[in-house]
Amino acid sequence: MRRVLLAIACVMYLRGWLSAQAQTPLQWVERMERAERTVALEGVRVTQFFLPMPLPAVEERIVKAGIRYRVEYLQPPGRRGEVLIDDGLRRFHYVPRLKKVQILPSDQPLILRRRRAMLERLQRGEIFLEVKGGEPVAGRRAVLLEARTRQGQPLRRWWIDREYGVILRMEELTPRGEVRMRTEYVRLTVPAVIPPERFAPRFPAQVRRQDVLPPSQVFASVEEAQHLVPFAIRRPQTLPKGFRLVEVRVRIVGQRPLVSLHYTDEVTSLVLFQTRLPLHADVPLLKSLAPLSARVEAWRDGDVNLVLIGDAPPEAFDQMRRAVR
Repeated sequence: MRRVLLAIACVMYLRGWLSAQAQTPLQWVERMERAERTVALEGVRVTQFFLPMPLPAVEERIVKAGIRYRVEYLQPPGRRGEVLIDDGLRRFHYVPRLKKVQILPSDQPLILRRRRAMLERLQRGEIFLEVKGGEPVAGRRAVLLEARTRQGQPLRRWWIDREYGVILRMEELTPRGEVRMRTEYVRLTVPAVIPPERFAPRFPAQVRRQDVLPPSQVFASVEEAQHLVPFAIRRPQTLPKGFRLVEVRVRIVGQRPLVSLHYTDEVTSLVLFQTRLPLHADVPLLKSLAPLSARVEAWRDGDVNLVLIGDAPPEAFDQMRRAVR
């Protein structure tokens, strides 16, 4: 009987592996990107950062319908009860202990641009993907996609739901193949029926609302933005390997421009803020934009205050900081 069960298990594994191989890596990525924009789901997700230093695990209850999502923090205790709601236009961050809601632009446009940029790099042969049979995640059958640079350095791994294409688990890797960060569902219902009111920004009446990010203008280059800024926009003379400028934003804060240069290597991000306003690493603006593992460094160049923030590897962060002129 054990031999029969083992044979059945082997046949099922082989069938799953052959099914995964029937689609090309590009087809799996396109399916993943489409699912992230369209599929509704509900579950609990755990995120853990390991490098450059281990951080406490973050546990979240997630409700998602396409680009709209609602996240309620369960762990760590210091963030329990916090809520993030993104309706595709605005992002609301409710912090109950402060009785405050921060209102920001949606992060979906930037996420979409990053996914499209990754597809373009894959099509140009700058990123290589390999499809493997992955172990189940949250009780669901998965396909494993491994991404590497043209030089063979590991970038990222995705465990993709075979049936619906959603990301069940994702790992960011160092060039040596070490896991920097892992995020995965531990419980998941997909597809899920999500009423629209789950994404309504309803908070207690006594909560104070704070518009963290004023309206901004987006430019493709520093040269386009320079005419709105009375000081010379600082920029890195060289970029860390794989990084590129994806957008330049100019916001008017206190009647003065705040410039942000956004860089990415399609896995991690670096943002360089600069203004003549007092700008500190702990201001709400920067905290609201910081990923959980973000590093922040502030300094002054003449009459301009600068802050570099991002979750890039330490060597890339340090290279960017030294290159800014």
